[in-house]
Amino acid sequence: MTDAKPVSTPIYKSTKMVKAMSPSRKGEILEMQEIPYQNAVGSLMYVSIETRPDITHAVSRASQFANNPGRQHWIAVKRILRYLKGTSSLKLRFTRSTDNSLKVFCDTDWASDEDDRCSYTGYLFALAGAAVSWASRKQPTVALSTAEAEYRALTETSKEALWIKESLCELGLLYHSEIMNIKCDNK
Repeated sequence: MTDAKPVSTPIYKSTKMVKAMSPSRKGEILEMQEIPYQNAVGSLMYVSIETRPDITHAVSRASQFANNPGRQHWIAVKRILRYLKGTSSLKLRFTRSTDNSLKVFCDTDWASDEDDRCSYTGYLFALAGAAVSWASRKQPTVALSTAEAEYRALTETSKEALWIKESLCELGLLYHSEIMNIKCDNK
């Protein structure tokens, strides 16, 4: 991928990754076994978890097909690598700030997984302007409405918020009485 052309986004909004794209014939399966899909996704997961919240959702989607990836799945993984190549200068910055507030954001996309109609939950916590915790995960069950998917996302975000708040209180950076606002796009 050293000579790959960089791209501006890790995934297209319209990118579809479904089980039907996985190979079913023996020849296709053997061909895909030669491609280092699991190694690439594992490496991307490490990068995503440690330093790059911007690729978390794309990596989460790609990781679901690690057992039987198809050619389209591999193209999606290569796009993430091309994105990283073009944005290698991006980094998390932790600087001294007068505003040490914790900002919390969450969102969900209702029934976006075409295979099982589960929604995805995403959240980000920023302390003093720097991302300190983030995730993008598929919800374990199907939500019957967008409101239900949003409530589930808020629940997951609230659990992480309680843990982070307790940790920051122990460090003396927050007080137990401080209110944490979670910004989401629910109606």
